Amino acid sequence: MIQQDLSTLGIHLNVVTLDFPSLIERITASFAYEACLLGLTNLDLDPNGQMNVWLSSGRNHPWNPRQKTPATSWEAEIDRLMQAQASTVDYRKRKGYFDRVQQILYEQAPILYLVNRNALAAVSPLLRNVDPTPLAPGLLWNVEWLWFAAPKRG
Repeated sequence: MIQQDLSTLGIHLNVVTLDFPSLIERITASFAYEACLLGLTNLDLDPNGQMNVWLSSGRNHPWNPRQKTPATSWEAEIDRLMQAQASTVDYRKRKGYFDRVQQILYEQAPILYLVNRNALAAVSPLLRNVDPTPLAPGLLWNVEWLWFAAPKRG
């Protein structure tokens, strides 16, 4: 689908499918690629769980990999913001820092988010405070606030 969409813009895309070990070798060692379609999975909602991706020196930093120092001023700003959010316990400040990181990522687009799979979930109508999210653990992210209502007797 991506190849077809890009062709309407006059962009020719060669798709090369690889086994997973070969893909990892290309994106982490040889860097013999121009773009990669890969799913990053984040099980931790805290931005600190993503430091290896967002810091320019991070082991899994997907663009300009293996940097000793940031390659761009906006990457330097992301580094500063990620370090700042990691070193404060003030929720509002942390959120503000990471909101700015997300804004920079949106503006610079080093990663293009393509899809988020649909997920269906079923819960008892007696379960209260259910607030599904597409991020793991889906239905149980706020487990401490879930409760069951007494069934109605008829």
